[in-house]
Amino acid sequence: MKIRFWILPAALAAVSAFAVETKTWTQSESAEFEKGKLKGLALSSEGRLSLAPTWKEVFDAGVPHLWCAVSNAKGEVFAGGADGKVFAIDAQGKGRTLATLEGGAVYALAAGTKNDVYAAVSPEAKIYRVESGGKTTLFSTLKAGYVWALVPAAGGGFYAATGNPGQIQKIGTDGKATVFFDSGETHVRSLSMDGKGNLIAGTEPGGLVLRVGADGTGFVLYQTSKREVTAVLAGQDGAIYAAASGTRSAAALPVPVAPVPTPAPAAQAGTGGGVQIQIGGGGARPQAAAPPSIGVASAPGNSEIYRIAADGEPRRIWSNPLLTVYALAFDKAGKLLAGTGNMGRVYRIDTDFTFTRLVDSEPQQVTALAPGAGGAVIAVTANPAKVFQMGPTLERTGSIESELFDAGGFTYWGRLRNESELNGGKISLEAHSGNLDRAEKNWSPWAAVDASTGSRVSAPAARFLGWRATLSAAPDGRSPVLKLVEAAYQAKNVAPVLETVEVTPANYKFPTTSSSLTASSSLSLPPLGQSRRATPSSATDTGAGAATLSFDKGTVGARWRAHDANGDTLDYKVEIRGAEEREWKLLKDKVKDARLNWDSTAMSDGRYKVRVTASDDTDNYPGQGLTTVMESEEFVIDNTPPQIEGLAARVDGGKLRIEFKASDAQTTLQFAEYSINGGEWISAKPTTQFMDSLSHEYKLEADKPAGTEFTVAVKVADENDNLAVRKVTLH
Repeated sequence: MKIRFWILPAALAAVSAFAVETKTWTQSESAEFEKGKLKGLALSSEGRLSLAPTWKEVFDAGVPHLWCAVSNAKGEVFAGGADGKVFAIDAQGKGRTLATLEGGAVYALAAGTKNDVYAAVSPEAKIYRVESGGKTTLFSTLKAGYVWALVPAAGGGFYAATGNPGQIQKIGTDGKATVFFDSGETHVRSLSMDGKGNLIAGTEPGGLVLRVGADGTGFVLYQTSKREVTAVLAGQDGAIYAAASGTRSAAALPVPVAPVPTPAPAAQAGTGGGVQIQIGGGGARPQAAAPPSIGVASAPGNSEIYRIAADGEPRRIWSNPLLTVYALAFDKAGKLLAGTGNMGRVYRIDTDFTFTRLVDSEPQQVTALAPGAGGAVIAVTANPAKVFQMGPTLERTGSIESELFDAGGFTYWGRLRNESELNGGKISLEAHSGNLDRAEKNWSPWAAVDASTGSRVSAPAARFLGWRATLSAAPDGRSPVLKLVEAAYQAKNVAPVLETVEVTPANYKFPTTSSSLTASSSLSLPPLGQSRRATPSSATDTGAGAATLSFDKGTVGARWRAHDANGDTLDYKVEIRGAEEREWKLLKDKVKDARLNWDSTAMSDGRYKVRVTASDDTDNYPGQGLTTVMESEEFVIDNTPPQIEGLAARVDGGKLRIEFKASDAQTTLQFAEYSINGGEWISAKPTTQFMDSLSHEYKLEADKPAGTEFTVAVKVADENDNLAVRKVTLH
């Protein structure tokens, strides 16, 4: 989401940046569109929305998981999964249970040459031949714990990727198996064949991608940074694609990989496929069973897809910290596809730098991909186990319902426009609004907006806005492309709020602050490739937090707390009025800080109030600003010292007796002290014992000092630190 503003020269910005100006909420990036609800739409990493390939359920297997799929020349698809089940789905989409095999789950399939299929079950590492009528024959038993993939061998038979140990075993037409290649790893997790007859293998836990020649000689093409290579696939141009996931703890460092920009975690893609599909042990949603995990279980998600060029150069072309790639395949145009979990997504890799999210399926994992009839792609899933057909055509319609935009307060809606390429198709726009942070109910109904020109949103003014776009295909099937949707809005100006006004202790002042009213002449941009974000105007909040004041005799101060729901800049007018006065006198106008000091020594002693007026004029068009007024509690200004009267001293035997009376017109006396002959000041206790009145009498007794002449001084202070001193001399 982007909130856009017009950027003006600094000289103009200082006087025309109104908080209630028209702003725009713009969505044009992949991460922004992905927050919406997509149905029948594909989303590219470049932020382009278009119609997705059709996604049709053709068979419900009725078991929790399907792990593998393969198709034959007749257009039939075979799928294998939990409980030793093998399913057959004909070209018309009619499915049936073909066989139930003993020995575990079916993790690998290979099409035979006689309308049959070969299925490997684990953990007993048995391979069965299943005929079209469902008759099963044990074909081979391998000395291994798992069979993860089967690839047909030239001249008949198969190559099998095994685990415990991690080998490639060659199985003859008679079912006898020999070790063709020993990887030295715990598992060979994925297997494919390139155009030159070389086997391409992925391993666990070292995360290796190997090429094994016809003579059984192996060569490490790339050591990934991941633990488990879940799928490998050879392209017609000689490139090798590999998907890997999990955290590898091996000490050896991976071969450097050419860096590419990593897409935002929210929407990243990879793809793959081929006739033989292998399943990797990644993670799943906590509430659901995960695909098979081997060795030390890999962390869920955290997948990467690599392209190893024909000359051997590796490059990471996709990554996602949340998703696991289970299968790689090619679509009819030769683009790489990837089936992932744990959001049930299928991605298409468009280039080494871009991708498109094609499908969000209800099942949590897309575990295998296989070629279908007429250029379609068959996808099998887990949690639950189903078979889907993707394509070969596009959906006729698709829609996106945006995330909700929170304007932060009561807001008027303006024009809703889009940027798109119609390609002979159509895009329609609708909008609705509400004051509830979810649009489930009690919102305004959807109202159409003219998508061709962009028209005003007819939804009522409110805090939240949502839009919906529907894309319709052209008669020839081409898809429109939606690039951007932008809504104009303007908040209603509301008056500032003053919460409290407080007069600070007398004789103390706030620290001096300096602020610049000059607009910045520079603009900061984020790193290349990142959006410049702004958020809706949030309420400004100014006020008195903790403050350190310094002593300054005669100073009086006030502070206040104010906020503005529009985020407007506030300034303040501060006035004062005596208890017996009728009119307010201006202390200062256009105050920027939420506090003010002033010199009270020019004012008469007495009781006063201050009044603060908060205004948002600065950030609103002339005549449209609003104000709020608040008065303080009554306080006292007192700059006159107490009166000391009747000071007298006399000698009485060995004692010196001192008497006086002190009073103040405004504030309670704070303390009294006396000193004899310039000596230390000694606290004087009033006759009432309490210092709690405007006046007190004092009758003091002190030891008579030596000599016959004495000077007695007394001082008295009130609560406002006004001090009076008197003295008397005895001869």
